[in-house]
Amino acid sequence: MENKTVDPTTECSVGNSTTAEPEVAVAVTEDVTTLLWAVGGPTLFVVGLVGNTLILVTMSRRRMRGTSTCVYLCAMAVLDLMVLVAGLTPNWLDWAGYVTIKVSSLPSSSYFNKY
Repeated sequence: MENKTVDPTTECSVGNSTTAEPEVAVAVTEDVTTLLWAVGGPTLFVVGLVGNTLILVTMSRRRMRGTSTCVYLCAMAVLDLMVLVAGLTPNWLDWAGYVTIKVSSLPSSSYFNKY
């Protein structure tokens, strides 16, 4: 029986592979991103819309109106709805290919693009 010494730096094929592994990783990443935008975006929008609407309805009851908690929760619900509509919806519509909304005419955009 012959003893053979194996040099792990030259015989190991983990880091030296030239197959299509990076392409597979990119494809898997694109599949996960597609799944997140296709399912997660609308789910987050609907749950956020229903939840914040329920907060506003609950806090508009006569018993709740005068408390400082009501003011804070109503303000949070309104701002959260604004973020959902102004932030999530354009990104989801852009990803889905329906509408592309880009704002590039900000006064400071030319200043920051220089650096």
